[in-house]
Amino acid sequence: MQTSYAFISIYKQRITSLDRALQSAPRHQPRQGGHGPVEYRKLMQRFRQFLAEEEKFWTQLVVRLRRSFGLDEAQSAFVALGILPPDEPTGTHARESPEQSHQREGPTSNGRNQFQFPPEDSTPPALPQSSAERTGRLTILSKALVCLGDIARYRELYNESGGRPKAGHEEALVPARKNARNKRGGAPGMDIPRARNYDKAQQCYEQARLLVPDEGNPSHQLAILSSYQKDLFGSLIHYYRALCVLQPYDTASENLGTVLNKALDQWKARMRREKEKNGGKLVERDGASTLAPRLRVEAFKEKVVVLHALWRLGVDRCIFLLMELAKRLLTFGMRRMESTSPKHAEGVLKDFASLVSERALPTDTISKVIVLAEGALWKHRTIRDSTPPVANSSPIAIESHIATHVLALYRVLLEIGIIELAESPPQDAAEDLAQRITATFRRMLPALRIAGKWLQANFKYVLQGHQSGVTKAKEDVPPNKKEKRKSATILAIAGVSLFWESYAQFTSALYRSFPEGKLPALTSPLEEDVDMRGFLPLKKLMVGEGRGDAESKGEGNKAVAQVHPNEEQLMRISDLLEDVKVLIEFEVHIHTSFAFLRSHNSLPELTSGVAQEPLCG
Repeated sequence: MQTSYAFISIYKQRITSLDRALQSAPRHQPRQGGHGPVEYRKLMQRFRQFLAEEEKFWTQLVVRLRRSFGLDEAQSAFVALGILPPDEPTGTHARESPEQSHQREGPTSNGRNQFQFPPEDSTPPALPQSSAERTGRLTILSKALVCLGDIARYRELYNESGGRPKAGHEEALVPARKNARNKRGGAPGMDIPRARNYDKAQQCYEQARLLVPDEGNPSHQLAILSSYQKDLFGSLIHYYRALCVLQPYDTASENLGTVLNKALDQWKARMRREKEKNGGKLVERDGASTLAPRLRVEAFKEKVVVLHALWRLGVDRCIFLLMELAKRLLTFGMRRMESTSPKHAEGVLKDFASLVSERALPTDTISKVIVLAEGALWKHRTIRDSTPPVANSSPIAIESHIATHVLALYRVLLEIGIIELAESPPQDAAEDLAQRITATFRRMLPALRIAGKWLQANFKYVLQGHQSGVTKAKEDVPPNKKEKRKSATILAIAGVSLFWESYAQFTSALYRSFPEGKLPALTSPLEEDVDMRGFLPLKKLMVGEGRGDAESKGEGNKAVAQVHPNEEQLMRISDLLEDVKVLIEFEVHIHTSFAFLRSHNSLPELTSGVAQEPLCG
């Protein structure tokens, strides 16, 4: 792999150097030293030819790896990528005949084909002898798919045909074709450059991630594709996914910081323009304004990314920036400054609530907002940046802010769910429970499942943050700096009691509308289960991920069980009620004074199977 990347790097450097020479040289002046347009075109042609040959080599290599080691888990990935036909045999029948090998890999010379592969013999595949060995070979296969994705990405990035711009000049206009007229019927001149299509690269990266969800490299490459498309929100979600896995991709942490700094700079520049436009008055864009739905969603995504950027800089730095924009740095005391810090997060929550309620946010975006917050908390707790926030920032204070936001987002969904469940069901809903699921509630269900699994995985953590927050709230103002420093090292999650109240109301309403005995059980993974595999904040609680590595590895790219969409939604609701049982059982066995769910005796059917113990208090 390193050989391919070494050659690609050399080609890129030479192309960039030659392009700069062409851009800097005066027009109509003879160019010396082989730095003219002809040399540039020849170099580009050689590079594209090299990439085409590399793609053929890596394609044949992954096919040979899959056959030689019996890695049938990759079959569906290869079919999805068009590498193998859908009817390709698996197992011991996957060997090719010499004629088939000759047709696919080309003629042989000295016992090897054009890619220097020896011919396949009739011996059976060398199956892995252990789970670790199989995992290692699947990991190699996943890396090879990433390499194929990189080659496809470079082939498109350095493709200047059909009106595409030069690499690195995507924003510039391109000369119109001879005798061509622009779309408005004007005279020949300059055309808007054709958008690049990275679909093939994206498919390779996605299949590599699904094949081995514990590897962060594929998600990092997906983040790069999002950056090509100026999608900071998409880049952010992929960078977090690259870090919140068993094998995180270390470069993602640095690139994540770059993306967040860029987003923050853009936001500050826009805020200054808005202030100047409104006569010195700062007016923040509101997700509930009269903007078109698409613009409202984009404004909301920008707010979410900026919030993550503020978390990364640290609480004190966040305060500084907010106060700088409002030009109130020196006029407020420290306590007033601390109260200003959460305002941006409150704005995100407000917009999230309105956009979800009005069905302006797509289903996957609702889930991504939840996943982003969970990923930010995991990353903050486990991976420290090489350049930390300002010296006075307390990591535990930032953690408290992020954890509070995670629960607040979940509570927004619960509150909306309570309203949706209160709507009068249609007349035929008694026979068909799916008719009781409103359009808004349907969009929320995947995100509710993801948030529920996070709560189940982090139940003790939430209780710890709640108890610390209650203790801190009861204490008087610390009498000296030493006590202040001590209180700053305690995790304090705000609003936990309000969250549990909403959770109890929601689950009670859910059970009344959807009796558990009438719901289909969730026994096979749904779309969100497959997508969230490997995401460590959920601790492998999504359906289908709790099995051993050897059994579940590589199954992410298999098709989800085909059932009617209405049955899927009822399965999600069934799984939500199962989560409630687990949390109640946690309360019983944790022996804590906090027993909110058991004290709200509104779910007798759900608690009937749980061994009850006296409440501690």
